[in-house]
Amino acid sequence: MLKKKKILKLSLLILPLSFLTSCDINDFLHLKEDMADKIFPNIWDFLVQFIAFIIMIALVTIFAYKPIKKYLNKRKELLAKEVEEAKKNNEEAKANLMSSSKEIALAHQKAQEILKRANEEALSEKEKILHQANEEAKMQIIKANIEIENNKTKAEDELKKELGSVAIDLSKKVLEREVNEEDNAKIIDDFINKMK
Repeated sequence: MLKKKKILKLSLLILPLSFLTSCDINDFLHLKEDMADKIFPNIWDFLVQFIAFIIMIALVTIFAYKPIKKYLNKRKELLAKEVEEAKKNNEEAKANLMSSSKEIALAHQKAQEILKRANEEALSEKEKILHQANEEAKMQIIKANIEIENNKTKAEDELKKELGSVAIDLSKKVLEREVNEEDNAKIIDDFINKMK
């Protein structure tokens, strides 16, 4: 309907122009003939020009206007489709960005938890190793003390034997008599107690 109105308006504009184009300007300049005949064009000339104009409009419409309009409509649809696809891609990109951000935050949180757990395990292992080392050191100290005590006892026993034999020899010389075992043990104990 809108197209028909546009075509009608265009025809109404062109009709007076075609009416004026059928007149010859030289006739107006000479003014020798009847002015009334020259102002109104010849009906047959007018009809021929009008029909030629209608044919020209039909040809332009068929060969130019419709293909161009068809091309522009296709182009418009293509652009609309591309805009929709771009919007869709943009929304998908935003959704992917959001999910990626969430995944990165979750991975960061997991990494923090893993680091925290690793630190706790390292501290626990450190304390365990220190406790074990302390226990081993205590055991070594206890073993060393026992060994020292054993060596001390052996040394005292050997010293007692040595001193006993020296004391017996001395006492034999001093007393010039034979000393029995009880006397010998008493002398050795007295000597050792004095040495301490």
